[in-house]
Order: sequence, then C-alpha cells, then structure tokens
Amino acid sequence: MFLRILAKSISKRKGKIAIAVVAVIMGASVTTALLTVSLDVNEKMNYEFRKFGANLLVIPDSDTINIGIGQFGFGAVTEQKYINQSDLYKIKTIYWAKNVLGYAPFLYQAVTVETGNESNVAILTGTWFEKDTVLEDGTVFKTGVKTINSWWDVEGTWVDDNGTSQDAMIGANAAEKLGVGLGDVVTVSYSERPDDLENATYLELNIVGIISAGGPEDDQIFAKLDTAQELTNRPNMVHTVQVSALCTKCDVDEFAREIEEKINYVDARTVKQLANAEMSLLSKIEDMMLLVSTVALSASALGVGTTMTASVVERRKEIGLMKGMGAENGRIASLFLAEAGIMGVLGGILGYAVGLVLAYLIGLSVFASQVMPNLFVFPIAVGIGVGVALLSSLLPVRRATRVEPAVVLRGD
Repeated sequence: MFLRILAKSISKRKGKIAIAVVAVIMGASVTTALLTVSLDVNEKMNYEFRKFGANLLVIPDSDTINIGIGQFGFGAVTEQKYINQSDLYKIKTIYWAKNVLGYAPFLYQAVTVETGNESNVAILTGTWFEKDTVLEDGTVFKTGVKTINSWWDVEGTWVDDNGTSQDAMIGANAAEKLGVGLGDVVTVSYSERPDDLENATYLELNIVGIISAGGPEDDQIFAKLDTAQELTNRPNMVHTVQVSALCTKCDVDEFAREIEEKINYVDARTVKQLANAEMSLLSKIEDMMLLVSTVALSASALGVGTTMTASVVERRKEIGLMKGMGAENGRIASLFLAEAGIMGVLGGILGYAVGLVLAYLIGLSVFASQVMPNLFVFPIAVGIGVGVALLSSLLPVRRATRVEPAVVLRGD
C-alpha cells in the first residue's frame, strides 16, 4: 500500500519532482567535478609548476676557512669544489626516481667575448640542452634545460647536444649588449690569468638561439657542457645541478635527502620560494573548490526544500485524509522522505555523470589534459544527493506532520 501511494504521488507530480531532481543534479555535478579535479589537481598542478623551472638545487659541499689573527678577522675563503659529471646518473637511482622529471648540470666561467673590434666580459654557461643520458639500468633518459625550463622564450632554435660543438645560445640582454644576432659567430677566450693572452684558449661559437627568461639567464651565453669543459680545462666537472622533481605524495625535502645520500659530497637544497608558492596556490585552489561546492549544495538544498514545501501545501487535504484514516506521523514523514530519497538518488547518479563531463572540460581548459574519472567519487555523489534531498526536506516534513486533519478536512 505504501509503495502504491508513493508511486502514485510521484507520477502525479512529475514536473515538480523533475525540478527538485535538477536542483540535486546541480549540486552533485559541481561537487563531483571539483572533487574529481581535486583528486587529480596536485599532480596536474605539479606538472604545470615543473614547466617553470627546477625546485631543487644541488651544489658541492665546500669548506669555508675563516682568516684572521687573534681578535682581528679578515673574512673567509671558500674552497671551490665541483660535482663529478659521472655521478649525475645517481639522481635517477633514488627511491622517488620516477618522480624526477629532469635535471641539468651547469658549469660557469667568465670569458672574454670578441665581436668585431670590441672585447667584453660575459658569463659562459656550459650545460645540457636535451641530452640522452644512459641510466644505471641501461635505459635512455632525455634531460637538460629544455626539459626543466621549457617555458623559456627562445628565438631561433635550441642547441642540439648531438650536433656541432660550436652551436650556442645567448641571453637577450647579452645579445643586445654585445650586438649579436641569430647566425652570428662570436669568439670567446679563457685563461686562468686574465692577462695571460698567450696561453688563452679560443673558441668560435655560432649563435643559433636567443633566450628570454626574465632572469640571470638573459645575461649569459650557453654552450654545450663538454665544450665549456674543454675550453676551461675542467673535464667531468660541473658547478651545480638543477633538478625538477614532481612531488605529489612526498615532500620535496625527501628528494634532497636522498640525493645527498646517493652523492655524499653534495648539498641538495629546495627552492623554498617556489615550493612555498606551490603549496600556497594549491591551498587556495582547494579552498576555492570547497567554497564553490558549498554554494552549489546550498542552492540545491534551497531548490529541493522549496519544492517539498510547495508539495506539502498542495497536499494538505491528502495528508489530513490519511491522518483521518489512522495514518501516524511516522507514516506521513516516511512518505515524503521516501520521495526525497528517490529524488536524491536520481539527482546523485545524473549529477555524477554531468560532473564527469564538467571535470573533463576543466581538465582541458586549465591543464590542457584529461582528468580521469574516479569511481571513488560515485558513491560520494549519490550520498551527497540523498543527503541534500533528505536534509532539505526535514522542515517541510515537520510541517506535514503538524497538519490537523479536522481543520483541513473542514476547509478552514
């Protein structure tokens, strides 16, 4: 009997129930979309951040010697040390090796640059651009500044690590200062003593690209690492290594500790400014998602509550008649709550489907990649739909149980 009354009630009020279901769909779909994106957002955001540079800097441990006599200090001298290029593969042997997206070594040296009849001093930076490196297990890993700094604005082309050793790139500021453009050839020279020109090493570099990065890179000349090592007579030596590590289920400091264990003479430091910016932005995104979900669910609750209140007002005589025939308040409440539960289930299921479409569109527009469906979200969406429908129906149900059959049936 109860089910027959419930089915008849729903069939007679299809329009109003449809409105309530749409209200539930709205809340469930927004919540599904944001929750699906949120479960995937850390990885997506970290991938986006990694396009804007490394978050780890590896430098050699250096001994600092304080110089002075008695109470008089004359400052400190730091011993210049290097990282062995042959040890760089160890970065990809840490526990989180799969999360290391790339790394690039750097060797810096002030050199004399000759352009035409002019000579200037500039920083020559030797590095990998996009180099194929062989890992411990024999696999080939492509890495370099093109991997970790893909956001650099490059006019011309990147240097090919497998191409000629004379190809180089130059920062926009250095190019303007030296009067150098694409296709120009510059002569760089280096000697351990600046005034020892007889023993200087000379090298001609062909400029194939101009870099605009908005940082110190704009003032440097970039050449292949082995070219810079040969020019400065520093084989197998690098000053620093920049590492781009994707941290979703781990702390970036854990990467640093493991790198220090693998290469025991280095100091791995996290780029705190970038790491703090990442955490701050992720926190703000999560807060925004929570706020939007709360607003959407509140609107859904308002829509369902309004529909149920209108239903109670319309069915006052029906409620009075049921009470007059002996129906208890619990029976009346069960009827309305069952209707709300059905609306919640329908709205939750349809809201989940709509939410997946929204999540897909958000992924394409924000991250330029797909956000994969998560079945874990389905029961949450249905639960939210049912919960919103039931909670927003409590006041209308309470009003229904307070209907006085004598008053209603008398027409007052």
